[in-house]
Amino acid sequence: MSINDQKTLRRKFLLAPAATASLLLLAACGQSESPEPDAPETEETEAVQSEETDAGAPEDATDEEDAEAEAPEDATDDEDAEAGESAEGVLTMEEVEQNDSPDSCWTVMSGTVYDLTDWIDQHPGGADRIEGLCGTDAAAAFEAQHGDQDGPEGQLAEFEIGTLAD
Repeated sequence: MSINDQKTLRRKFLLAPAATASLLLLAACGQSESPEPDAPETEETEAVQSEETDAGAPEDATDEEDAEAEAPEDATDDEDAEAGESAEGVLTMEEVEQNDSPDSCWTVMSGTVYDLTDWIDQHPGGADRIEGLCGTDAAAAFEAQHGDQDGPEGQLAEFEIGTLAD
């Protein structure tokens, strides 16, 4: 699954419950779902009405693509901004080297960048084995330790955050 697909899924599953919760809160407080008849419509009220109309309907892929196309080019997910990940998912070795601690542990293997921060405490060989790889190209160390094993390489896929810039 590509990074863009993951971003789309995050948006889809994070925004829908928030919109539903907002509507439920308005209903519980006795607020009308539509503006007062003599109140001028604003972009905000139009957006709320649009969300209400679409809330029960299945999403159309073209609507989602249109919404992404209308979004500003410099808009990124909060998680991406926190991680320092570029919009294209291409990261530099300098960015990797800046994430060299257990609090933010990125590593490179075979041109792919991984965020191992959540894996450090789960590693069967101990946290110190992963901490030593933070902020580095860990391909040689990984190959030396796990070269003949299939399991560890498969586990890495869920921690992939991008590719290394040439």
